[in-house]
Amino acid sequence: MIEITGQRQPGEGTASGNLARQLPLILPGFPEIASIHRGTINLQLDRPLLVLTPDHRTRPIDWDPANHPDGEIFDFLRIQFEAPRGARPVDGWLYIAHNSQWRKDPRVHEVMAPMIENLGADAVCKISIDRPAWELPYQLWRAVVV
Repeated sequence: MIEITGQRQPGEGTASGNLARQLPLILPGFPEIASIHRGTINLQLDRPLLVLTPDHRTRPIDWDPANHPDGEIFDFLRIQFEAPRGARPVDGWLYIAHNSQWRKDPRVHEVMAPMIENLGADAVCKISIDRPAWELPYQLWRAVVV
């Protein structure tokens, strides 16, 4: 199991509106996320995380034809999520939208989970990934690959 600490980062506040349009198209193929809160928590991880083999990948979803005329692909990676770090872990998922600005930085990931009350704006959290992963010892920074 790999554990990665991250600090909550402010988002743009668009996830809940986007998810309202995306989830009806995603849920038929991936119903296990049906009970999540309709928003995401943005985390700045303490080291980069590259998800090459997600637990689920959608087909291209036509949720916003004006901005994404060819559709958008979404990846999901199952995690255990402590928010804040030290709290009882809950089932969560990394939500990886292929056209998202967050994909430009492998240290920033969006987490989907059940509603978490009173999580501070800059809370330190932890994700745990229970599957094969490799930590690459690059000289400038270590990266985790799943």
